Amino acid sequence: MTNPHEKPVRARPKYILLTPLSAKVLSVVAIGAIYLWFLLKFFLSGDQPALQLAVGVLGLVGFCGSIVMFLCTYGFLANSPDEFLDEREIQNRNAAYVKAYIYATVMLLVGSMASGDIVGWVFLGFEVTLHVVTNFLTLALFTCLIMPATVLAWQDKGLDE
Repeated sequence: MTNPHEKPVRARPKYILLTPLSAKVLSVVAIGAIYLWFLLKFFLSGDQPALQLAVGVLGLVGFCGSIVMFLCTYGFLANSPDEFLDEREIQNRNAAYVKAYIYATVMLLVGSMASGDIVGWVFLGFEVTLHVVTNFLTLALFTCLIMPATVLAWQDKGLDE
């Protein structure tokens, strides 16, 4: 990928410039925070202000991090038309979308298994309600949204490694 930092300020595209290392860190933080947000919501019951605050902060960090990751250099590379990319970038982008598709398929499989009580949620003491399904769909949406950009960031062998 060409280095957008070398262009004059007026000629730069209008997206968030992230180095490969910062994009990798942001993707781990965003995806990790969203998964923790989802898992900790199972333990919310009654009046637990510290846990409610932690869940809220994790959700905010995860969702804002996902938006920044979607709007960064790799997000625009993942969503660029073919005429703006060279052959190598098109191959990398298509490979990233295949991996993101596999991730989305696994998410749908896990969601359908969990909603049908196939995995034995009754033995774990959790009940799959409409609220849990809504939270899972939110988790799936925000992680699938940034998965192509995340894969591209992790495949990039930038200068900062």
